[in-house]
Amino acid sequence: MNSLVALVLLGQIIGSTLSYMVKEEDMNCNSKAAKYRADQAVRYINEHKLHGYKQALNIIKTFHLLPPERFTTVFYLKLNLLETECHVLDPTPVENCTVRPQNNHAVEMDCDVKINFNFEFFKTEIFVKCNSTPDSVENVQRNCPKCPILLPPNDPHVINSVEYMLNKHNEKLSGHVYEVLEISRGQHKYEPEAFYVEFAIVEVNCTAEEAHDDHHHCRPNTAGEDHIGFCRSTVFRSHASLEKPKDEMFESDCVILHVKKGHSHSHLIQQHIGKYNISPGHHNTVLNLAHSHNDTRASQESHSDECVVECPVAFVKKEVPTHIPHHTHPVEGCPGKVHHFKL
Repeated sequence: MNSLVALVLLGQIIGSTLSYMVKEEDMNCNSKAAKYRADQAVRYINEHKLHGYKQALNIIKTFHLLPPERFTTVFYLKLNLLETECHVLDPTPVENCTVRPQNNHAVEMDCDVKINFNFEFFKTEIFVKCNSTPDSVENVQRNCPKCPILLPPNDPHVINSVEYMLNKHNEKLSGHVYEVLEISRGQHKYEPEAFYVEFAIVEVNCTAEEAHDDHHHCRPNTAGEDHIGFCRSTVFRSHASLEKPKDEMFESDCVILHVKKGHSHSHLIQQHIGKYNISPGHHNTVLNLAHSHNDTRASQESHSDECVVECPVAFVKKEVPTHIPHHTHPVEGCPGKVHHFKL
């Protein structure tokens, strides 16, 4: 009992000390405390994101510490993130991922984050609401008139190019058949005209003949390693019609992602393919995220063809405040420094 009382008192002391330290000394967007909480949120987002690419911290826009209630300290942040070139299935740590440059039609993500830290039980809850937006075509072409422009993942050129490159990939393999798991990016290139695509693939338990049989249902191999890949391909086109590629020139690089057994790829596969039906293209989705050390949930709710890259992220259990509570005030030193670039 004495040990329990001591632990609770220690938690109160640590929580109170943390609150005052952050409130008095570290309440600015360039502080170590702000960076620690921002990194915590970005790590959570990347671990639970079901589509597209990992995100890197770009700007801490606001950082607030709300008055503690019943052993809980609440942090509220607004973050600006940038898309990296690492797919969410890629096990590469985000610190080692390249942020997609502006001239490659960059994509930013703005997030509202609420972090509850219970210093009685040392439990953290993170709630995130994000909206992803690509840079405008005008901005891209203003700075680089011949740079490739993003296309919707369901664009016929994109889908046809992906299917063409998948067939080329499967033709050179022996005893392995892959199908499309997600089309994550498509771009129109100029001089020479080409379509650039990035897509994730998954190995299925079919022969090549079975894979081309509409009546045969192929199931993805999810157990073990080395069943998921990621391709970056360019299909050069001599014309701009909607005719499917045939005997076109191309460049392609497909790599196997060494995803460990038990990693999040199993539920990602189910999100993408539903009941063993491989998606021919990318589903833009609304993700519902809620997390604590004792409870992790993720679900899909809706689709929209209007989103170019990704639709907003929302919650399962609680809503992040839509405004800063009246008893807080603007913090000096916010927004913080720009780690990469502003769109």
